[in-house]
Amino acid sequence: MNMNTPTLEELLEKTWRLLIRGANDKKDPLHLATIGTTNQQTAEIRTVVLRKTDIVNRLLYFYTDFRSEKIQQLTNNPSLSWLFYHPKKNIQLRAYGQATIHHQNELTLEKWQTLPSYGRKTYGTQQAPSTPLPYADDDLPNLWKVPEIDLAQTEYAYANFAVVTCVINRLEYLHLQRAGHRRAAFDFVGEEWKGQWMVP
Repeated sequence: MNMNTPTLEELLEKTWRLLIRGANDKKDPLHLATIGTTNQQTAEIRTVVLRKTDIVNRLLYFYTDFRSEKIQQLTNNPSLSWLFYHPKKNIQLRAYGQATIHHQNELTLEKWQTLPSYGRKTYGTQQAPSTPLPYADDDLPNLWKVPEIDLAQTEYAYANFAVVTCVINRLEYLHLQRAGHRRAAFDFVGEEWKGQWMVP
């Protein structure tokens, strides 16, 4: 190991810093994450926006439509995996944990009230996501077709809004570099993180 290699403790701190920046900076590559869920037949992956990183409580947040298939999958199996990649830094992060679905509670109301009309649009479709359509359409009611929509008119969509929080119990860090890749894993055991270097 060369002198430029961080310690495991430094690497864990760096990993969380990257996730905080990903949540707070819309232009950061880690702002978009791939998440993995399972159904009875296969693994399912899709892209979500990382909305918040809470180091103290080991939480990652994303928003979704309560009617979506991922909600049903997480209801049946709350295990959730996350994949992040930073192309400029050549860093891949993976996170694993247990999801909690929040719907029409204090947390969802708090987050909903911060969303502008264009942010609420995602949850305003007339039918559930993945419903087949006879032609290409966004399935939004006509009230969304005007340039400026009254925020009060969007309140009906709150019924479809959900926040998913995920308690992270494992993090994996992989740095791809010509001088030699570096990989480490961190597991939350008892009341603390325990790190381990791994073969890349």
